[in-house]
Amino acid sequence: MSLRYSLLVVFISLLLIPACKTKQAPLTGPVAYDLKEYNASAEMLQKDFGTEHDPTRKREIAYQIAESYRHYGNVSTAADWYRKAADLGDDHSLYMLGRMQMMAEQYDEAQKTFEKYGQRDAVSKSLAIAQLRNIKNALDWKKNVIRTQITALSYLNTPQNDWSPILYKGRIVIASDREDATGGIPDAWTGGKPGDLYISDLDPRAHADKFSTAIDTKDDEGSCTFTKDGNEMYFTRCGVFDNDDNKNRPTGNAYCHIYYSRQNNGTWSEPELIHLFDDTVNVREPALSRDGKILFVSSDLRAGFGGRDLYYFTKTDSGWAGPHNAGNAVNTSGDECFPWLDERNNLYFASNGLPGMGGFDIFKAVKGKTVWKDATNLRAPINSGADDFGLVIEKYKPKDINDTILFAGYFTSSRPGGKGGDDIYYFQDPWVNYFTLKGKTLAKQYENPEDPDSKMLGILPLPGVRVELKDPVTDSVIASALSDKGGNYTFSLESERDYKLTGSKYDYFNKNESVTTKGKRHQDSVYITLHQDLELDKIFKQKMIVIPNIYYDYDKATLRPESKVVLDSVLSFFKDNKDLTIEIGSHTDSRGSDAYNLKLSQARAQSVVDYLVEKGINRDRLIATGYGETKLVNKCANGVPCTEEEHVLNRRTTFRIVGSKQPIESVEPADVPVESEPAQDTIPTIPDKK
Repeated sequence: MSLRYSLLVVFISLLLIPACKTKQAPLTGPVAYDLKEYNASAEMLQKDFGTEHDPTRKREIAYQIAESYRHYGNVSTAADWYRKAADLGDDHSLYMLGRMQMMAEQYDEAQKTFEKYGQRDAVSKSLAIAQLRNIKNALDWKKNVIRTQITALSYLNTPQNDWSPILYKGRIVIASDREDATGGIPDAWTGGKPGDLYISDLDPRAHADKFSTAIDTKDDEGSCTFTKDGNEMYFTRCGVFDNDDNKNRPTGNAYCHIYYSRQNNGTWSEPELIHLFDDTVNVREPALSRDGKILFVSSDLRAGFGGRDLYYFTKTDSGWAGPHNAGNAVNTSGDECFPWLDERNNLYFASNGLPGMGGFDIFKAVKGKTVWKDATNLRAPINSGADDFGLVIEKYKPKDINDTILFAGYFTSSRPGGKGGDDIYYFQDPWVNYFTLKGKTLAKQYENPEDPDSKMLGILPLPGVRVELKDPVTDSVIASALSDKGGNYTFSLESERDYKLTGSKYDYFNKNESVTTKGKRHQDSVYITLHQDLELDKIFKQKMIVIPNIYYDYDKATLRPESKVVLDSVLSFFKDNKDLTIEIGSHTDSRGSDAYNLKLSQARAQSVVDYLVEKGINRDRLIATGYGETKLVNKCANGVPCTEEEHVLNRRTTFRIVGSKQPIESVEPADVPVESEPAQDTIPTIPDKK
């Protein structure tokens, strides 16, 4: 059976009709059904169905058999009998057949059933549309499971019902109607035993033991909650009928109520009834806030929205003030149950009235001022077509950067894969981030596409660029792609790794960028997208292209330290554009003889070539050319008085592409450093040095 919280409704019905079952009157299928003794009615009604000839009565019996199986969790057999009732003309059975198919996650069959049901009338059509929408959501949620992993806890589960996990002092407490439960009176609804509370270590080798002799009785004990220090508890207790001595007489009030107990020296006190509602109202599944100031319960109080609603009470000096309905964003005309509050008082609960996957689903709602809002389905795999409820969170975030678990907890489900009935499951979200790199390949667009001196129209997407993702150490290609018509490209990246990104296209200079996922992990997002655009420069034939200068000190061919920094910065340009042949041109100022300046400039050009070769550039790609003082950049020709700062500007090295006949000149830095030296040469033996 699923959703064990419904158990004691049977006893309320017995209280209302005490004369229906006596020693003298034999129990029949219809009587057992009216008494909600579904374990007996399912079998007995099938005999009636086989002997009944009236089609109307036969249809009614088929529906009652289906309902009997549904109430104690036999979904597949319930579906068979709903189908028979539908074939005999019962429209509601067709709707219920679709619901059973959803609970069994037979979504394709359920879709056909609801499409057929929706053809009946306007009301049926509206109900069918809602369920068809739920089916679509369920299929999408199952398909798009991100990272949550689900495990049935075999060391806690039994072939009977095990439900409502709660963490207690590093251990786990559950409710169960397993074979060694205290009560000896079988439940007429399910044939099972009344439930008890059990406690276990969080260890696959552990064994669950009875929680306390003071708490576990022959009555039905269920969901519980504890104060933060673990010394006080609230739990559900429902009265059970003693069928041996006093027919139809309960051991106590047959309704479900909340009880309180306190631990003294390791022993739990005799439980006290907490009067939250009238005695004739069922109340169960207590949940305390972390600070102990809010108590949530589930109740069938008729003043609610319908079915079972969630209510909360606030702690006062005199007791619990309330009840307060949790609001219509949480409560529906269906049933809401199994509340639990996290450390921020977000409300987790189960509902079959909100849009879900079939049976009861688990939802999360955010606390407002007086009600809870924005109820959100937790989706698959925590939710399934079966009944899912009773979620508690064990872990909210990783302990540190090396922790592999992001989020974890426990919940109850009647899904296949457990040991039987309701089972306890563990869920965890591994701390996994999936990185995606997205970007565009771009280029400057000019009014005249062949003239970079014409008006620039903007930087627009450049399609057809080969984009390569590389290892920055080995320069090996990890992945490659061509940018699309919009210049877009995409790569998947690994976490905690550096990458080199290269864009190349014919008639364009290659462009490189660095990308890293190191330090980018995020707890709130599974998927993380990084962005990096690549702007490529077009090679314009016979047009000048400027690059930074290389400078020398007076009368020297030795590279200045800042010049080496510039060369290092353009080194990647030479490495990334291996098809180009580069001319390195060196220039002097006008002081001294033309011949000496030509010789000095040649030595300076050669010093650049040697430096680049030393750094790994093929010598065959480099041409050293000394221009002397033939290409001055200012007025400082022979005989023209100039400052040292003006002379420095002429002592430079330029670059141009000669392999493709693309001349490029260096750009003049805004601030060129000058060392302390005389404004003019004072060395008489070599007056022509520049």
